[in-house]
This record gives sequence, C-alpha cells and structure tokens, in this order.
Amino acid sequence: MSTIDPRAFEYAIEKIDDGFVFEAFALAFLSALNGWEFIPVGGSGDKGVDGYQHVFHRKGKEKTIVQTSTEKDTPGKIRETLGKLKKNKKACDRFVYVTNRKVTNGDSLIDEIEAEYEGVQVSIHDIKWFVARCAENAGVIAAYHTFVDHNLHQYSQPGFNVTVANLDKDSRLYVFLSQRLNYDRKNNNVDNLICDTLIMYALEGTDPDKGIFLTEKQIKERIKQHVSFDSKLIDGKVSQRLVELAKKPRKIQFHVGKLAYCLPFETRFEIEQRNLGDERLYKEFYKQTEKTIRRYFDENEVTVYKIEALISKVLVDIFKKQGLEFSNFVVNQDSTAVIEQNLKEVIAASVESSSVQPKNWQAVKTALHLAIRDIVYHGSAEQRQFLKSLANTYLMMFMLRWEPKLTTYFESMSSKLKVFVDNSIIIPALSEFFLPEGNRRHWNLLKGAKRAGIEMFINETLMDELVSHFRMVKNKYKKSFEGLEEFYTSDDSEFLFVDEILVRAYFYSKRNGKVRSFNEFLNFFLDPTLRTAKADLIGYIQDEFGIKFISNESWNIKVDQEEKRKLVEALAVKKESEQKAINDSEMMLAIYYLREKNNEASEGGIFGYSTWWLSKDTSTYRAIQEVLNKDKYRVSCYIRPDFVYNYIALMPSSSDVDEAYNMIFPTMLGVNLSYHMPKEVSKIVHEKVKAFHDQPPVRVRQILKTLGERLKSDPSLKDRKALEHFFDEQRSLLQRPARDRRK
Repeated sequence: MSTIDPRAFEYAIEKIDDGFVFEAFALAFLSALNGWEFIPVGGSGDKGVDGYQHVFHRKGKEKTIVQTSTEKDTPGKIRETLGKLKKNKKACDRFVYVTNRKVTNGDSLIDEIEAEYEGVQVSIHDIKWFVARCAENAGVIAAYHTFVDHNLHQYSQPGFNVTVANLDKDSRLYVFLSQRLNYDRKNNNVDNLICDTLIMYALEGTDPDKGIFLTEKQIKERIKQHVSFDSKLIDGKVSQRLVELAKKPRKIQFHVGKLAYCLPFETRFEIEQRNLGDERLYKEFYKQTEKTIRRYFDENEVTVYKIEALISKVLVDIFKKQGLEFSNFVVNQDSTAVIEQNLKEVIAASVESSSVQPKNWQAVKTALHLAIRDIVYHGSAEQRQFLKSLANTYLMMFMLRWEPKLTTYFESMSSKLKVFVDNSIIIPALSEFFLPEGNRRHWNLLKGAKRAGIEMFINETLMDELVSHFRMVKNKYKKSFEGLEEFYTSDDSEFLFVDEILVRAYFYSKRNGKVRSFNEFLNFFLDPTLRTAKADLIGYIQDEFGIKFISNESWNIKVDQEEKRKLVEALAVKKESEQKAINDSEMMLAIYYLREKNNEASEGGIFGYSTWWLSKDTSTYRAIQEVLNKDKYRVSCYIRPDFVYNYIALMPSSSDVDEAYNMIFPTMLGVNLSYHMPKEVSKIVHEKVKAFHDQPPVRVRQILKTLGERLKSDPSLKDRKALEHFFDEQRSLLQRPARDRRK
C-alpha cells in the first residue's frame, strides 16, 4: 500500500473551492472508508432555489442524510439544510456534514444544533477528520490519488504553485481546443478587433480643433493604463492597427506635422452618442438590479451596505468561475442546467469573500441567488442588454485565452513538459541578444518557457553541433567579412542579406554602437578564442535559459538500430551531411524511447506526452512517417516553436487574468469591448458547448488529450504570431514591391 504525507494531503484537500470537485472526492472517500452508497436527495418547488445541492441519502438508511460543502460558514450551512429538510418534510434522524474546512468548537456546535433539531443526531467530518483517516485503507488512498490525478495542478509562474480545477468536466477547455483547431482567423481576427477597440478607447478626448493629439507611444501608454493585462498584444499590434485605422474609410486621423493621432469628427460623434447610451445602460442596470436585490434582502430581513460593490463582485466571480456557460446562456439562451447547478455555488463563494458580516452570510446568499435568477430569467430590457454586452466581451477574452481555466491548463501543461531544445531555436535566440525586447522572439520563447517551468535540455550531440556552428561562423567571418564592416554597416538593410544569422547580428550590433569588433560580439556568449567553447556555452544557456546539459554517458538511450538505419537512409538525401542525418535520427528515436520508458501514453492524462523536441525542422518527422510504423509513431516528436511562443511564453499568468477580470467586469470598458465581437464566435461557442455536453466524460478526456497533442505538434496550425526572426521579417519586407510595403 502506498503511503500518503498527511501534510500534503491536508494542503491539497483544503485547496478545493469547487463544491462539485469536493463532492466527488468526499463521496468516494466515505464509500471506501465505510462502504456507504449514496442517493441524491430530490428537491421540491423551484429546483434552482429549493433544490438540495450536495445532499444525499445513505442507501439502505434513507433517514441518514449526508451533505458535502466547501463553504466557510459551517453553522449557517448546517442550519440552512436542516431547516430546508424540515420545511419539505424530509425524514432525517442522522445528519453527517462533510467539509474540507476546519471547524472550531465542533462538539459545542453539535450540541447546539441537536438541541435545536430534536431527534437528529449530527456528525461533522472536517479537514482534521479527513487527515486522521487519509491512509486508512487502499480505497481511501485510491480516492485521494484519483482526486490528485484529475484535479490537482502544479505549475511555476512565478515560483511553485498548486491549484485545484477539474478541467475535463468543465466545457471551457473542450470548447477552446476544439474551436482552436478549426477557427478561421482570416474571417474572425479577434486580435485585431480588440486592439482596434483599445486604440479607439485610448483616443477618446482627442480633438484636432483643440490641438489634442496622441503619439503612438502615448497611445500604448494610455492603453496599458486602462488594460495593463495584455501588453504583449499591445506591443505587437498597435503600430499595425494604427496604419489600418487611418486608411479610408478613416476611423482615426494621422497628423503629419505632429506625428500623432486623433479621432475625426464623425468618429468622435459616433463614440459620444454610444457612450451616452452605454452610460445610461450602466446606470439603469445598477439601479434596477439594486432595487431587485433590496426587495429580496427585505424579505429575508437582512441589511447590506454598498450593494453596488457587492453586485459588481458577484458578476466578476460569475464570469471568472462559469463565464462560458453563463455567456452561452445569456447570448444563446442555452446551458440552463449548468447555470442552475453552479450559480448558487458561485454566489456563496463570492459572499464569503466579500465584506458581508459572517452572521448574515446565509441570508445574503439566499437573497442574492433569488435576485440574480430573477434578473437572468425575467430581467428588464436594460438588464438583459447589459449582461449580453458583458457576455460578448467574455467570449472575446475567451477566444484570446484570457480565461482562468485556460490559464490553469497551459500553466499546468508547462510544468509537465520535458523539452529538448534544438539549435534551430538556440542560435536565433543568441542572435537576438542586442535587439529590442519586443523583437527578441526566440529569446523570449526560451525565457518564457523557463519562467513557465518547462524543463529544457540539450544533449551532447546537439551541444557539439552548437560548438561547431560557432567555429564555422568565426571562420566564415574571417574569410568573407573581416575588413568589410563599413560596407555592411553603412545603412539599415545591407547586413540583412548576409546568410549567417550570427554575422548578421554582429553587423546590427556594431551599427548600433553595441560592439566594436567581432571578437567583442562573441565575448558576450563565450571566450572568442573558442578554446573553452563547450564549457562556456553549457554554462551560458543553463544560466540564461535554464537549458540543462545531458552527457552521452547519462543519456542511456536504447534505440532500435534497424529503425535508425532506415531513418538515416531516408534523411541522408535531405540533410547537409550524413552525420546530421545520424544525429537527427538518434534524437527523434530517443524522444520516442523516453515516452515509452516513462509510460507517458497512460500517465499524461489530458495533457498527453511530456517529452518533445523543440525544433523548426519538422520535415524530419515526415521521414519517420515514410519509412517507419505510422501507428507506433502516430504523434510527432516535435513541439511547434510557435506553440511554445504563443501558448506558453506569451500566455497570461493567473494573476494577469484576475487583474483583467477585475478591470473589465462589470465596467464601461467591458461594454465598449462587446461592440466588436463577431457574431460567428457565439455561434461557434454554442455548437461546441452542445458537443461537449453530448459527450460521455471518458470520451471527453480522450478528446482533450488528442486535441492538445495536435495543438502542440501539428505544423499546419498557425496562431497569433509566427516565430519568424525579426531580421528575416525585415528582409522579406524589403524584397516586396514598394506598393505592398506601404500597406
């Protein structure tokens, strides 16, 4: 029997804040401990309010009632449930309350409640009760391991973190991955739409008649003040979108004399009219909603101050915790069952983390639940329109990956990845050393991967290739470029046509006054004499990017020699040398060997394989498909560099997402962003949500694994930013016709 660390067990179970996750764990634990089976207690009347959430009969002993709960107000929750059982005439002679919270003075609380409800024996199983029994038998240990496998996610961003989230029983990950692989970005370029909205938002208040303009730099700064959560999007898109918005039909104006932008009269008038309507909508929503909530507060004999702040908090939490299903309900009038199941839970957690007095928690929870259901189902035109605006904004953020569950997924995935980094990534990264930070794409990929907790390695073969590359570059510089610096640094473009990227980087850095000689350039990475090149590079990429060196002795890889022979023969005609064909064949087969050795096909869960090769040379995988067993090597050994760049290095952190939701829900910016949501998106989401609910849970896990592996490895998929070197991009631009460059 495996052992369990009680401290780790306590920490993990206390982290659960999803009542349905805790319910599944607690019932499995009790079943394994006592052999109990459970039957849900049916509600009466309006199931959304009077239904029994997380309340069960014990099979064979119908008067034994068990309730699981993550709520902090244990006394209030027990009294609420027992009161509801009594009101609905549900027989109960034993009540077992199961919680992952610590209950103080449990014995005296039991005495009080048993005195209030005569004939009912009360038991409380809190976190200490669970810890004392966490290794009682194989069954309870299995229940814990199942919980950890399905719900506990570890990641590093920054530092070490643990979060609890059930990713496969929630529609968000399924919808995102499935639409991501089929999404037509030409027709639905959400990046551009949201960037345009933020530019227009930043330019509000400009007026050419009053001499009020904003430069590009000022626009970026103002956007970051309003929306500090997506600076990477802003840096990458604003310049491009400013040019597009200034074209006919113009949404903005560019003043040549001032080299700055402003809004033209027509746009200012349109925005002013819209803002007036939005402000009226915003005020009406809060006025009407506060009136509705006060009515329910009065009925429940509770007084709450700062109701508007409480409404805002509840709405933020709804979009954080069930934004996709809630938005699907508001926009498409679907997901009703999920809303009924989860709304009460979200409101309860929101109230417990608000400024409401604990003694009023249960009454406020009930009143808010009744009021919000009333607004959602029977609200006024203004209330429905306001919620629809926020729902559309949520869907836009969802498509851009600004979503708590998606953040958890990608952060957790990062912590599981073991990636061997190819020189097709390392060499371009080193060449970007002197570029402005926003243009260091390969460098930022590796730095972002390090921050995200991806384990990165380089083996001895790849390291020897890297050393050889530096020797080749130095020799080529000596033979072909030494003494010609003035020619290649005389203008901004001549050096772009040099083949060797490190030589290009040298001329760029020399032109910009960063270095004076080629040796000085090399000295930023290693001793320019190259006498200690291997040791220098091992230390440099370890310290800078966290890429660990693995010697051949510790590599201990056993590959099929016949497969290696076939693969080398196929690659020899494609590679620059036979040795390169041998190296690549060994590398690919090693990845597959490690996957099999570590049983990653079974152990990876919805995250799939952990071991990958990060390289731009995906043509090598086609050779495997051509000459080896396709079924055996079905999933590529390559992880797409642009996947790591876009989904890992540029992925928002959990704290970024929290900040974004607090800024946008519910605010005027949240309403403004909604105007640019393509209608096709809500249609796609509706279809994918329905598909998710039609699938059995076991099939969902299989689909998530398959979709995730495709997203990581399918070279046909393109996303937010391709991983193109800045120098190559500039050279391509120069080679295009002048009329195209102006576009």
